[in-house]
Amino acid sequence: MREAQHTQETTTSTTSRTRKPRAKKQPQFTGDAPALPIAAKEPGQFGRVAITNVTPASEDGAFMPRVELGEPFTVTARVFMEGTGHVGATGVLKGQRGRIMARKPMTLTNTDLESYAVTLQAGEHTDVAPWDESFAETAKQLGNWKFAVEGWADTFADWLQRADEEPASDAIAKEGSEILGRWAGTRDAALDAQQRRMLRDTAKEMLDETVDAADRIAIAHADEILALHRTNPLRDGLTASADRPLRVERPKSSFGAWYQFFPRSEGAVRHEDGTVTPGDLHTAMSGLERAKDEGFGIVYLPQILPTDDAGAVTDHESVDPALGSVDDLRAFVGHAHELGLEVALDFTLAFAADHAWKAAHPQWFRADGTIDYDNDFAGIEKAAVAALGVWIDLGVTAFRVGAPEATPVRFWQDVIAEVVKAHPQVLFLAEDGDRPSLTRALACAGFTQSYGTFAWRNTKEEVDAFLTATNSDTAFWQHNAFWPTTPDSLSNYLRDNGIAGYAVRAVLAAMGSPTWGVYNGYELVENTQRDGAEQPAVSELDTIRVRDWDKSDDYGIAKLVASLNAIRNAHPATRSYHNLTVLPSANPSILAFARQTPAEYTGTGKPDTLIVVVNLDGYHEQQSNVHVDLNALGLPTDGTYRVKDQLTGREFDWSWDNFVALAPWADVAHILSVEY
Repeated sequence: MREAQHTQETTTSTTSRTRKPRAKKQPQFTGDAPALPIAAKEPGQFGRVAITNVTPASEDGAFMPRVELGEPFTVTARVFMEGTGHVGATGVLKGQRGRIMARKPMTLTNTDLESYAVTLQAGEHTDVAPWDESFAETAKQLGNWKFAVEGWADTFADWLQRADEEPASDAIAKEGSEILGRWAGTRDAALDAQQRRMLRDTAKEMLDETVDAADRIAIAHADEILALHRTNPLRDGLTASADRPLRVERPKSSFGAWYQFFPRSEGAVRHEDGTVTPGDLHTAMSGLERAKDEGFGIVYLPQILPTDDAGAVTDHESVDPALGSVDDLRAFVGHAHELGLEVALDFTLAFAADHAWKAAHPQWFRADGTIDYDNDFAGIEKAAVAALGVWIDLGVTAFRVGAPEATPVRFWQDVIAEVVKAHPQVLFLAEDGDRPSLTRALACAGFTQSYGTFAWRNTKEEVDAFLTATNSDTAFWQHNAFWPTTPDSLSNYLRDNGIAGYAVRAVLAAMGSPTWGVYNGYELVENTQRDGAEQPAVSELDTIRVRDWDKSDDYGIAKLVASLNAIRNAHPATRSYHNLTVLPSANPSILAFARQTPAEYTGTGKPDTLIVVVNLDGYHEQQSNVHVDLNALGLPTDGTYRVKDQLTGREFDWSWDNFVALAPWADVAHILSVEY
């Protein structure tokens, strides 16, 4: 009785406890067991698959790379694991909220280094203007995205290799069946119902020993399965790198064409007695029309703020009365927008003795009148943001900051971040100097573009090096804009090479960088210099220039500039800082490079490939062979391919090595588009 009672109590006690889960039955594998993930619990720990050298990444990891919305960019990494089995890699792109926007297989680019690469695209390219109503939807896509690399053991590729190398057997067929069955049941592969059914049916057929083993193994090599292996693979031992931040910026942040002019010179008239009636914001409308006709997208106005005789600003929130009023600027901006043009202004922190800030905040300034950033740093930043806001409210969407090196980098980092947070449409262009470290720091601080040094790169060696540096991973942070001249620079090259020199530099600028610009008067080949200096003889910073625009047709530069902008707008290959390859040429006067955007990112279903060849000699015909690596560009290697010159319409058959002869009195350059 006691025994019975004891048994009953024990039973009751056992049933009242939470039952222990049954041990999960481990699957049996004909071949090696698949690799299992290993959790990385701390930063820097390796997972089951090792992933290193992920790019893009800054040297110190402190500043995120940036791309324009819709700009293709390449992610690379070294992905490997123990043993000699196959490894796969996947590039992953995530939106602002962590949603996966793209997951693409990576390509093995270097077997020895086990390096992989993939091209990703954050959003789609758009030409929407900041003042369009639809820009609000575009703005929602801007900001901080993320990317990562996933590595995995490619068990199916291992099996395929074994099946090809070893004699056919029931064991190999059974192992393949197990892999296909497990693949069909893996959620990570993201298979649809039809794909899962196809894998399961194949796995079942592979177990039918009434069929020859070789035939059963062969059905796992079907095109449908091999295609699925490329797009939706079985990923054993799946390991993900840490998410890397990526800044996605607004349209035209990377790809833009700028046109600069002084309103006081636009519409200026010289009278018979030698006196000059200056232009103003009203007469400057003609500059807008010319910029539109020549295909530019951003008009940049220097010096519209009121200044004293020394050029120091008296008020950062008003218009120089000699040019008009704030309402006149509003009308100017409105007309620009009607033409599809953005407006950029100068914003330089140079303060006149009677500047309003000096009276309101004397503690901000030193005895010599320069600003003291160590006294109320935050207050000075707030004032700068407020001043910029005045112009943004008028529709201005870009600012060129002069002498940024005179200001702490952190100042501009804070100011730009505050402005862009509220107004993601605003761009900042930094005047570039001769301090590479500072230029890079300003780019990391948020300046969209850097300009000023292209004008001094004139030999083939200099241009090749600058093209390579500009169109490289450095461009994930620093965007070099190419300007052949500025109001205070005129290179010896332009002085010495005449009209052909102006044409050459326009082609190199427009095709060598996604962002380029010209200072007006370029179309009139203004090439006289001050003695002993690479500066214009007459600086428009100090003097009103009266120009006869009826003579622009005499030089042909305006027509060329318009053609270059039309080519840029028609060819996606010109929009990226990451797709340029310098091409070998034996002649030091012949420079060549190629740009290519894959078919997936052109919108046409075909690749877009441009080959640019330029004669740097403004007076003599130059000849050379130009070598094209057809494998690297995916062009036919067993014959010729057709190219069409976008400047002249002429067509040529090209191959690996191609003879080129360019004479400045005929063609200073070829811009060849590969015909697909």
